[in-house]
Amino acid sequence: MKQKLHKELQTLLDFYHKQRQNLPEAYGYKAGVINNPSFFTVSDLQRHLNNPLLQPEWVYVKLNGERVELEKFCFYKTVQNKQLNFMDKQVLNNEINKGAAVVLEGIDILDSNINEFVARLDDSLPCVLANSEVFFSQQDNEAYEGHCDADDVLVVHLAGKKTWQLFQPQQRRYAGIQDLNDEQLGPVMQEITMRPGDALYLRAGVPHRCLTNAAFSLHMSFDLVDSSPRISEVNREATNQYAHACELPYEPLSKVVKRYVSILESDDFQAALKEATEFKRAEIANFREMLGRSSAVKSLNKFS
Repeated sequence: MKQKLHKELQTLLDFYHKQRQNLPEAYGYKAGVINNPSFFTVSDLQRHLNNPLLQPEWVYVKLNGERVELEKFCFYKTVQNKQLNFMDKQVLNNEINKGAAVVLEGIDILDSNINEFVARLDDSLPCVLANSEVFFSQQDNEAYEGHCDADDVLVVHLAGKKTWQLFQPQQRRYAGIQDLNDEQLGPVMQEITMRPGDALYLRAGVPHRCLTNAAFSLHMSFDLVDSSPRISEVNREATNQYAHACELPYEPLSKVVKRYVSILESDDFQAALKEATEFKRAEIANFREMLGRSSAVKSLNKFS
């Protein structure tokens, strides 16, 4: 049985569904989707950063264009022959005081309400395991340079304000999408200043750059990661089938390619792809349910 969504997240989900029903070519934006968002605040971010079990894999910190290497500040205490790891947070505290930008990953693991919301995003697409992260930035410091994403992204602004520069859409791709310079970003298409409660649906392949001109900004991003069988997996299986039913020797390459393509287009191969996708989709649903149980120990309630 599905958990009822926080009312603000339900409103955000409604915005998302409207975007999917009438899919924008580049982006969809709406101001004031949520009135004074409270489902995640700066205080929530600080609470998670204060968790003694937090490890560097969860956090990305950047100041003046340089990543802060938190791994150097990790230590452990030996208890009953086991290493209990922890991070000295003083460096994190100092860098934030200097104006650093912080990205906290895995919000859907840390918050069951957000995990339930992300589960609805998973369900809405053929084969997706979405990610959720929160971005905190301060004036003139951003976590990421101009880039484009390989998948669609849903964004909700939570506090402060941030300017998004959106550039003309490009071909969706996996390679060469990070740290884009002005020439690689191309011409500016639109500039949007997001404020608390604003929502943005950004299509894959749309380059963008964020600027925090105000004192600070907090937003949450949901990456709709396409988890359908990758082309490398498809090619591997097609190559395996070709090895068992290859073209006659000494034929021109064009004929070899045609035979290979015929395998890809065959009804049996297409049916196998559909089956593999459905299997992965079921795995994702089970995994998402498991994530929801990451904070499900309630058996001590009767003692408290």
